[in-house]
This record gives sequence, structure tokens and C-alpha cells, in this order.
Amino acid sequence: LTMTSKEKIEDKYWGEFSENDLDRIINFYKEGKEKEARELIKSLDREDFIFGMARSDFLYYIPLNKESKVLDVGCGLGVHSFNAARFAGEVWGCDLSKKRVEFCEERRKTENISNINFFHSDIENLSFAENTFDAILLNGVLEWLGEKNKNKSPREDQLEDLKKLRKLLKPGGTLYIGIENRFAISYLFKALDHNRLKYTSFMPRTLANMVSKIKRGKPYRTYTYSKKGYEKLLKEAGFNKEADVYIAHPGYNYPRFLIPFKDRGALKFILNSMSIDKGTTGKLARVFIKIPFLGNFIKHFFYAFNIFVKK
Repeated sequence: LTMTSKEKIEDKYWGEFSENDLDRIINFYKEGKEKEARELIKSLDREDFIFGMARSDFLYYIPLNKESKVLDVGCGLGVHSFNAARFAGEVWGCDLSKKRVEFCEERRKTENISNINFFHSDIENLSFAENTFDAILLNGVLEWLGEKNKNKSPREDQLEDLKKLRKLLKPGGTLYIGIENRFAISYLFKALDHNRLKYTSFMPRTLANMVSKIKRGKPYRTYTYSKKGYEKLLKEAGFNKEADVYIAHPGYNYPRFLIPFKDRGALKFILNSMSIDKGTTGKLARVFIKIPFLGNFIKHFFYAFNIFVKK
């Protein structure tokens, strides 16, 4: 398998903790001090984020076996790559940050895991053969693809990459997307959009672009969508089969529940669970349970989705 082309690839650090802290963790691994590395990660409140199995529960919805090949795009600190390696025969994880890739590789060597390969790349420079992978993971990645600024529209950037990834999937292979809902009700309260501003997710794109330029000094290119918006995007990218959409509650990174979007019974069960809350959430959930129309309406405003679509 060829990993990337020979073009120069951007090295872009981002992370849940500082680059300096990651340097310290990597050095611990290199010195054979895994315990110290894990203790530092725990002190930064990121142990479950990096090593937790529950974060990858979506893998149970993808048919994997020891013959399967998986590509984890934007693998970050590797949680889904390492968890996928338990089920798949071969896992490839790539990220724009060389340092995050280095961390993953040091962890891989320390834990003596032989069926994962980490490398530095973006989607544009992947040069795997077509029909290579049984599954491709895009967890918290799709919204950022518009920041490549290759096309006038961020949506065109996203489509371009989705079309490339579709080619890399085997017939019948699965693309998984974990992502926020553009119209999540939480964006009207505390949650910030990906540009660190409030309300832009709900705005028309042109207005959001103007606000982002004024407030942040850069255009608005981190597009998210509604359920129908994601389905339309995937269709345009060539995925002709119907996508399976799940509500990921409370979010795709730490889902307590994955609720089939079309399953009213499952949604009612979750609302019943939420109604135990004595606060505002509980009160609203009790109303939604009593009025079926409202229950069917509110599912369009949960925070995040897990989306599975086959080639």
C-alpha cells in the first residue's frame, strides 16, 4: 500500500492540550516511561479521551473482521485507530499534525501493536489504490475540510475529499462520519460554532461569513449540516445508497446513546431517560414524551450525528 504522494504536506498542530505537554508525553514514551506518560495524560484529564473504548462504540455498527482494512482520517491521538485494530486486520491512521502522529507511533511501539500504520498526510495526498478499504473513519473531520480553501465554496472542498474517499472504499465498504448537527439547539445557548462564535451555525452562510470576517478576521468555512443536508452532500459525492443516521447523545465524541434517527421507540426511551433529570432538560423531555409530534420534531435538534453510508 502506498501511503501518500510526494507533495509537500502541511504540518498543522492542534490538540486538547498544549504542544509542550505532548512533547513531554512523547519523550516519556521514547524513554520507556509509559507509566509516567499515562500519569501525565491522566493529570491533563485526557486518559479516557485517548485510551477509552466507549468513545469508539460506533465501530460495532461497521462489519469488521481480521481481513478488514480500515483508514482513520484525522486520527488525532489515535483512540479510534487503536480500538479499530482490535477488530480489523489492518488499520492506517493519518493526521495533519506530525506531532500527533509521532505520539501514536510511540504508543504503538510501546504496546507492541503490529497491525496499525500511522503517517502524516491530508486526504488530498493519499495515494492508496482505489477499492482498498473496507471502512473509512471521519470522526470530527468533515467540518474542517472546507478550510483547505481550494475552492470558492467550503462545500466544494468537502465534496472533493468525499469523492476521493469514496474511490478508496471497496464496493460495499462503509464511510463513517461523526459530526455536529448544524441546527443543534445547544448552539442557541452555550455551545460555540467551530469558528468559536455563537449563532453562526444557524445563520445563512453569507451572513455567517460576514460575521466571521468581522469577529475572527477570517471567512466562515467550517460547514456543518442538518440530517437532510448530510444526506444530500453524500449523494452528490457519489454515495447512492441510503445513509444510516444515528443521533449521538450527548455528542459523537462521548456518546451515551446512539439512537436510530427513524426509530421513534428508541427516541422515546431516551427521552424517558432524560426526563429523570429534575432540571430544565427533564421538564422538556417530559413534555416531548406526552406530545408525539414534539418528540418527532426535537430529534432534528440534538447535538450530533453518527452517519454510516456504504459505497
